[in-house]
Amino acid sequence: MFYTLLAEAATEAADAAAQTATEKNPFEAFIEDVRAFFTKAGLNIVIGILILIVGLIICKIIKVVITRIMRRTKKDEAVVHFVASLIDVILKIVVLVAALATMGINTASIITVLGTCGVAIGLALKDSLGNVAGGMMIIVNKPFKKGDYISATGVEGVVQTINLFNTVLLTVDNKEVVIPNGQLSNSNITNFSAMDKRRVDFEINVACDTDLVKAQNAILSVCGAHPKVHSTPDPFCRMNRVDSGSVVFSVKAWCDTPDYWDVYFDLQEQIRDKFNQVGVVIPFPQLDVHVQNH
Repeated sequence: MFYTLLAEAATEAADAAAQTATEKNPFEAFIEDVRAFFTKAGLNIVIGILILIVGLIICKIIKVVITRIMRRTKKDEAVVHFVASLIDVILKIVVLVAALATMGINTASIITVLGTCGVAIGLALKDSLGNVAGGMMIIVNKPFKKGDYISATGVEGVVQTINLFNTVLLTVDNKEVVIPNGQLSNSNITNFSAMDKRRVDFEINVACDTDLVKAQNAILSVCGAHPKVHSTPDPFCRMNRVDSGSVVFSVKAWCDTPDYWDVYFDLQEQIRDKFNQVGVVIPFPQLDVHVQNH
């Protein structure tokens, strides 16, 4: 019996020692859990990070390649910038989703949550989404291109860039104006650079007692002598109306669009000099006072 009790005691001691050996403190258990997690999912996380980094680099390369290809096909610079930016955003979203899926994150649940919140997001970003849609309408309809001088929404300027959300104009006094694409696509747009030729219109006043034929011939001679004025159609000059103290001539001449302002100012300056040479009087406001003695 003694030997039996000794054997049982030894067995219990061995079991207690084995249980003590297998038991770990909480910190060791946490370390084991972390090690197990990274053993199972760590490789996927590393691969996901690599996909994200490499994917962003590839997105940048694709954007540069698309930009160069579109420029070689002589696309408008504003269109090139808009399309390249749009493709870059789409590719980055695809890379992000692929990286998260590789890391083991359930992207389907993320998409579901975004879909559930889609209405709220759409309402919150309706103006921004409207600007993107407006930018796409501008690209498709092509009412203007980079470098065109346009008037819209109460401002005028040269088109610099067409971005995803806005269009940038540079005014003649060197101010930068940013117009939302949604507002711009829904407004009346006047493109002064769309056509190769433009007509220069202005009025000239002469005194009421002036020989109208002499004044008309002087104006037409100046228009015909200007090197930037087109001979077809012929310059036009006719009396338009009679104002108080003056006769108003309407003058119209055609020129190349880039020469518009040069012709506009040159003609008025040269007509004034021609009037001085031929004796045509340009009236100015005056008041005649007649004193009568009673």
